[in-house]
Amino acid sequence: MRPPGFAVKDSFLPPSGVSWGMLQDVWLAIDERRYGQAEALLGANDDLRVGRAGQMALGYIYAHTGRCGEARRVFGELREQHRGDDWEHIAVHQLGRVERLAGQPEAALKFFEEERALIRAQGEEAHKLAVNALETAQCFLKLGRLADARRELDLSVEAARTHDDPETLGRAERALADLSLSEGHPQAARLHYERALVAFRESEDEFAVRETEALLGNV
Repeated sequence: MRPPGFAVKDSFLPPSGVSWGMLQDVWLAIDERRYGQAEALLGANDDLRVGRAGQMALGYIYAHTGRCGEARRVFGELREQHRGDDWEHIAVHQLGRVERLAGQPEAALKFFEEERALIRAQGEEAHKLAVNALETAQCFLKLGRLADARRELDLSVEAARTHDDPETLGRAERALADLSLSEGHPQAARLHYERALVAFRESEDEFAVRETEALLGNV
């Protein structure tokens, strides 16, 4: 899935014309985990690939295909390009995600703590906090710190509702469902999965809807 809560229009300098349409195609492929096709689309458009929008997508593909060193390089360079401006926290967020995907949750937490400080310095916008809290919770889950994970997921849900961000809300509710199952509470899990479905349908994320329906069917 694309970076939660950071929609293309919010996160990137939007290219124009055919490049913008191709960027949408790239993220659709990423959303559906067709990473090879997404990378091929980027490779076919030099203007898109070398810009911030293309580099964000490329780093995301690298992180999800086990090329974490390359992802660190891409997002590290993006951070340096935007150090001190309002976009820096997005690069820091992605560096944290790379570490989480690389199996380094403690290293990831340091980035997410840094990102939260940057967000607070910018006025703590609800949608940014919702996404940060969701990723922080994922790290706590990896570390077995379930109470901390639940606290962050509750924060993510609250912030996502405040910002009217159904995409992040759905992911937080689905993570709460998974957590409830791990704690032996299937009825609570069903409730969270159902809430996640409502949110994903609102965000028109058909892939997430299908995934969540399958999870709900197994409870």
